[in-house]
Amino acid sequence: MEFETGGTLDFVSLDFKIMHDGCTTALTNDVKDLVIRMLYCHPFRDRGYNWVVVEAKAKDQSLLAKYVGNMRKHGRVRSVLEVKHDVKNSSVRLSLIEGYEGMISSLAYEMGAVQKQETVQNGEETWRVVLPTVNRDIFVELINLYGKVVNFKATRMEHHDPVEIASRLTNRERDIIRIAYELGYFEFPKSAHLKDIARETNLSIPTINEYIRCSQRKILAFFIENFTT
Repeated sequence: MEFETGGTLDFVSLDFKIMHDGCTTALTNDVKDLVIRMLYCHPFRDRGYNWVVVEAKAKDQSLLAKYVGNMRKHGRVRSVLEVKHDVKNSSVRLSLIEGYEGMISSLAYEMGAVQKQETVQNGEETWRVVLPTVNRDIFVELINLYGKVVNFKATRMEHHDPVEIASRLTNRERDIIRIAYELGYFEFPKSAHLKDIARETNLSIPTINEYIRCSQRKILAFFIENFTT
């Protein structure tokens, strides 16, 4: 398949804070010293959950133990798979399964986000989400239904020659990302999923997922290096 260079998909970086009702964020309301970062999030939309890895830090080790206990009992957390304490760095890392619906990470996935970063402190989530500009307005509209949004800022990603962007991808990565785009994988709501791309390309779902993730990382790296305010 030839890679067409007649246009590119523009991206926008959205930075905001949100008071997310009913989320695990509430566990930090009364624990001022506790800071939580999302390290990894993989959505399993068809199964209705996300696999998430988070890291919590606090000077008081007892706060970390309390946090782990509260996470095990929280309604949005289906299962805590693994707990790793790091006494030296006064932190704990959790691998867990959380519900898919009503989560900003899930919404970002649906919107075709190529990057999402979350930090939680004092009952408030701080987010950076990079997604296709075409999905910006609907994303903003929806997050305002999730909770109170403050300090919102949108940063336009600089437009570049698509040939320059495409040169960072391998031929196979360009083919897969193009097919995914044409089938509607990056649309909201999605009109295609990994299994549809796998069927189209005769590749396995894990292989397709890896190609898309690698492509997104490379595209994101390009824009992060070149974006303007």
